[in-house]
Amino acid sequence: MFIKQNIVAIMVLLGTAAPGFSAPAIDFTSLGSYSTFNAGQHDTATVDGVQIDGFVYTGGTSFVQDRGYLWLRNNTDDHGFGYCSAGESCGAANTTGNGDANELSNESRKTEIIRLTRPSGESWSNIWVSSLDSGGTNNNETGTFYWSNSATPNLSTMTGITFSHGQLAGADEASIYAYLMAHGFNDVNANYLFFRAGSYDTFGHALNGTNNDYLVWGVNVAAVPEPEIYVMMGIGLALMILVARRKREPQDCAAI
Repeated sequence: MFIKQNIVAIMVLLGTAAPGFSAPAIDFTSLGSYSTFNAGQHDTATVDGVQIDGFVYTGGTSFVQDRGYLWLRNNTDDHGFGYCSAGESCGAANTTGNGDANELSNESRKTEIIRLTRPSGESWSNIWVSSLDSGGTNNNETGTFYWSNSATPNLSTMTGITFSHGQLAGADEASIYAYLMAHGFNDVNANYLFFRAGSYDTFGHALNGTNNDYLVWGVNVAAVPEPEIYVMMGIGLALMILVARRKREPQDCAAI
């Protein structure tokens, strides 16, 4: 019975952290219809414990609201949050807006940022973006991803991970989690995730033009196991190995 309980616990823990869902478990468009949400001006929103904030980045550790606001999209291949900076035409409140203006973009020479804050006691287990298409500069729109335990990191000196439409397997929306993990994403130091349009060098200079835009669609999170859970997992694995070895012993003796 003890072995069975540990096997179940291991399967559950592994399963909660496994990416591969066709859509995010925490889908930001579940907040409501775009017309209802966009009828007001929101700098921040919270979906299933994940906080979403929109900013304009001015360099160093400065985040400025800039009279902008989060903009919700929920169309075919256009799911999630973008950011509408001051002076941009994002369309009437009851429409999808004016094209790329209401996505997370770098078209207006403003460094728009969307920041996600994870719930306490949980870790990120999947990350989804949308509307990252084959248009834009060099026919391959890009974005840059950063992570930190600081709510106001210095993005101009941080190394980000650039992802592009090419990483979405030909789709306009998909999970980028596996790609980020393969390129150095460290969830331990990731209370906060930061999304930015375009790609940048170590000095913060744009590398591929200013026609890059996309939406932050949603995430999955998993509960961080308590230390005693790891102990149970270790004991369970040890018992499983012991049982497996004992099952092989009669066969080994017969062979001799």
